[in-house]
Amino acid sequence: MNLAQKIRLGPSQLPKIYDHLPPICQKLGIEEPQFFLEMDPSPNAYTYGDTKVAITVTSGLIEYMEEAELSAVLAHECGHVLCRHVLYHTMADMVTSIGESIWGPLAAAATPVKLALLYWDRRSELSADRAAALVAGNSDSMAQTMIRLAGGPRSLTKDVNVAVYAAQGAEYKDLNKSLWDRMLQGMAVMQQNHPFTAVRTHEILDWCATEQFATLLATLDKESHTPHCSACGRPYTPGWKFCQGCGARLD
Repeated sequence: MNLAQKIRLGPSQLPKIYDHLPPICQKLGIEEPQFFLEMDPSPNAYTYGDTKVAITVTSGLIEYMEEAELSAVLAHECGHVLCRHVLYHTMADMVTSIGESIWGPLAAAATPVKLALLYWDRRSELSADRAAALVAGNSDSMAQTMIRLAGGPRSLTKDVNVAVYAAQGAEYKDLNKSLWDRMLQGMAVMQQNHPFTAVRTHEILDWCATEQFATLLATLDKESHTPHCSACGRPYTPGWKFCQGCGARLD
């Protein structure tokens, strides 16, 4: 379906968009996924496949995002690949989107599984946000991306105060003082496969101020100077003739 209906991006096909992807894959040490563009005015990006992964971005996303923000979105999707989220995302999508048509009257019995998968799905988005922040070296582009998704294109949101917006997320998280508040929050998010944008902004700014972020960033920078296989992106020790990951001959 990707080959039949979308535009596959590459060095000779819309390279201005494609060129965002290879440096991200190299920095994270993952094999480069196939990369597709589809016509859809809604800004979105998604990843499918486990052994043969493909990332798709929509025309609406390209129109909305600045260069750094597009890189942040792609790094987020590559974070899903790095964390091996994609198989379970596919399972969650199937359970939530077509489960009722498959199971019919038994669909209600699968509700706890559906809600558990959605809960995990939301947490996986936060992990992918962290991967994007590590690639960028800070939280700036990820926070700006959340602002675009919340409020619209840069022409409308270029002057949004990131700290004030993140404070919305913190304020929302603090609305859990009573059982009633916690129940309302649970009802609001339980059917969502992504955390709310203000909460994601607060979370990524908060995490990028931790020692864990600084340690991982230093490790990633160190590994980026290690040679990587051009075929699969895995690091190798100088002197090796073949990649121990994919078997390709090393130059």
